[in-house]
Amino acid sequence: MDNKKLELLRNNINSIDDKILDLLRERAAIVTEIGEQKKSYTDVVDYEREQKVLDRILKSTKAKYSKDSIVRIWREIFQASSKLQEKNKSIIDTKRSINSINIYTGGKSSLSDKNKIIKLSSNESSYGPSPKVLEKINLQETLSNSNRYPNIDGSKLRDKLANIHNLNANQIVLGCGSDEALLFAALSFCQDGDEIIHAQHGFEMYSIITKIVGATSKLIKEDINYNVTVTSILDQITPSTKIIYLANPNNPTGTYLTRNEIVDLLDKLPKSIILVLDGAYAEYVTKEDYDHGFSLVDQFENVVITRTFSKAYGLAGIRLGWCYSSEKVASILNKVKGPFNTQRLSQEMAIIALDDKEYLNKVIKNNQEIKSWFEVELNKIKIKTRSSEGNFSFIEMSEKEAKKISVHLANSGIFVRELDSYGLPNCLRITIGTKEEMEATINSLNNLS
Repeated sequence: MDNKKLELLRNNINSIDDKILDLLRERAAIVTEIGEQKKSYTDVVDYEREQKVLDRILKSTKAKYSKDSIVRIWREIFQASSKLQEKNKSIIDTKRSINSINIYTGGKSSLSDKNKIIKLSSNESSYGPSPKVLEKINLQETLSNSNRYPNIDGSKLRDKLANIHNLNANQIVLGCGSDEALLFAALSFCQDGDEIIHAQHGFEMYSIITKIVGATSKLIKEDINYNVTVTSILDQITPSTKIIYLANPNNPTGTYLTRNEIVDLLDKLPKSIILVLDGAYAEYVTKEDYDHGFSLVDQFENVVITRTFSKAYGLAGIRLGWCYSSEKVASILNKVKGPFNTQRLSQEMAIIALDDKEYLNKVIKNNQEIKSWFEVELNKIKIKTRSSEGNFSFIEMSEKEAKKISVHLANSGIFVRELDSYGLPNCLRITIGTKEEMEATINSLNNLS
């Protein structure tokens, strides 16, 4: 090593850094002046202009730094600039992506003037868990050990899942609901300024998770039937893309991609981008071209497949989900997973539920039959349903009609999900409950004036 030459090069960098600081000072002065011309803090952030700036910089840059690094640097400058323009600065502050989060509220679950309600707003199972869960769980034994931590990585449950699905237990990561597994992916592979792709009308948590990690959402465009395509996904990829969240089937639209389409996507996807396939409703899908399995993980290192016990297994209250990925990706996810993140009681209940395949099949069969009946009845009273997979019906109408139906059903003690927060104020999502619950829903709608 030539120490003199190395020192000279470092001095050159110091000189360039000084020039950069001078330029930043000049930029800050102009940004501050621009802020004085703006009426309020709501005018400070202009994401559309920021994207135009990024596009111009990426087009003209000749630096050897990777393009995603260039994007992150400029997004950090944008954030610093917006702080200079804030009119009312708070001592306690956070990154602007957190400030823009609308807290997830979920479906309505109670009315002050009604004791008995039918909740069809959160896609829970109306059947509850397998009766064997309640019969076999030893609460006294489990709760008597409440002073002890559960198994640190849920090895007993992971072994059970591996045995049932013919998987490698070391590639299974448990989460407090599958939402936590989704978050693990973003925490593992994204930095401030990176980009995450998800559907225009996809699960609300994708946008929230994106903001939590300081990333930017890129929305997949849908056709008139709310379908996404391999092309529409690939169109959103940029040098800053790190993760694609794809609910399959999608919540709330119920659309899905076939196995062949997903393989096509993965073949064309840069290997550095992680595709997260959210299979929360996978058990309910009956289409033959849908992929219920996990073999994609054997073919592609950059895919994560999630599942949950909250839907078909009827265990939403115990908050337990899991994901399966390649050995390399699983080892990374485990680094951000907190120790003891799932409870002993939850793990034991899930193991018992997995053993009752007959009950699971019964729930799925009931869902299929009652959903078909329900949608025929809706069509009879001129309420349009769209083809959807999952334990819910997706209904499209005018915004006025959607609000009218939702309010009418709520007055009857029946909650359905309004989709304003999904950007679909003209649509409703109705969970498929028991036959009695769906008959009550149809009876109520028949009385709608």
